[in-house]
Amino acid sequence: MGLPARPFNITVVLTGSSETGGGFHQSVTNLRMLALSAPEHFRIQVLDVHGTFSDDIDELVSAGALNRADVLPASFELRTVNDRVVASPRWVYRVARFFLAISGTTVGMSPAARYLDNSETDLVYFLSPAPMATELQQKPFVSTFWDIAHRDSPEFPEVRTSRKFEERENYISLALTKAVLVVVDSAELVEKVRNIYGVRSEKFVTIPFAPARALASGAFDATNLPHEVRELDAPYVFYPAQLWAHKNHVRIAEALCILKEQGHDFHAVFVGKDHGAGASIRKRIEELGVGDRIHFLGYVADEAIPALYAHATALVMASYFGPTNIPPLEAFAMRTPVVASELHKAQLGKGAYYFDPDDPLDLARVILRSQEESSRVDLIKHGLKQLKDLRALTSQGETLLFDRLDRLSRRIS
Repeated sequence: MGLPARPFNITVVLTGSSETGGGFHQSVTNLRMLALSAPEHFRIQVLDVHGTFSDDIDELVSAGALNRADVLPASFELRTVNDRVVASPRWVYRVARFFLAISGTTVGMSPAARYLDNSETDLVYFLSPAPMATELQQKPFVSTFWDIAHRDSPEFPEVRTSRKFEERENYISLALTKAVLVVVDSAELVEKVRNIYGVRSEKFVTIPFAPARALASGAFDATNLPHEVRELDAPYVFYPAQLWAHKNHVRIAEALCILKEQGHDFHAVFVGKDHGAGASIRKRIEELGVGDRIHFLGYVADEAIPALYAHATALVMASYFGPTNIPPLEAFAMRTPVVASELHKAQLGKGAYYFDPDDPLDLARVILRSQEESSRVDLIKHGLKQLKDLRALTSQGETLLFDRLDRLSRRIS
């Protein structure tokens, strides 16, 4: 007869907001997995740092997967000037944070990190990349990483300017070595991290990305299609991506210009917040003369996304960052053909047609190819098969995660 298991307290930390897109939904997916599938001797507590996951947490509480008492308070008293510099949303403290980062000056522990370090939890699990993790001094933690894009593509301003490269490098190198476990979404990322940072492979658990829950079934409500899209009288390619330079919206515009010159009538629908690249993207679109064919919807409600996928003639995943992204998996679930930049081959297999992300002619070619009836049938079939295979890998990764967490519970509880 085995010894009774002592409860192992894991505090799951959620950061970000729904406006960050796929990362937000992946955090929700993994929270649901932990709440619904963790062994009985694991006590899952949840800290929603910015209060942006309340609806998903309430749903899990209503379903009995979480206890209301295990939803931790997210209001932190800003007791010192340091606290305000680290955490306050007021503009004066945002300016202070900017100049401190430029000067390379470090500040003390954030209120949320101090709260975690002083809590009764045994382990802290960050469900998304969170620099706060490296502040912890008392509690062991699990880190989540999605990419090391600053190393792959340092030419883009979002990972290079205003000391962003240095901030990412310092955080990643420290968090990788300090974490007791590191959760990533692909074997390719594990290999990159091992080669660059020298972290042993036994520290990693691979759990692939998954479509957002609302998209996994392939169902949609046509009435949620935005009015501007509903009125289009031409096929459109869809690209849900924030307006960053690395997302490569410009290449899609150039491909549409080529298709226009060839006599093909295609539009593009872009959704996502503008993070500074919008003006230059729009300028290039106007230079190309395709402004009437490209539709910027900005941030749209989650309810509209399934219909936007379902009515699209194809998803175009043009990003330079990877090696994985979530929208192609959502397109698979929605039975929408996928064309993607070449860096996604390992993730998407036969489920997509690929193009050189620097070559708009190549993109125009694969968009046309994806519209052939036999090609559409083939892409949809292989996309669903790839999604099934990734779900099997996800199940294996989750089993390994719980095994590793169980072993840790014997050492640190």
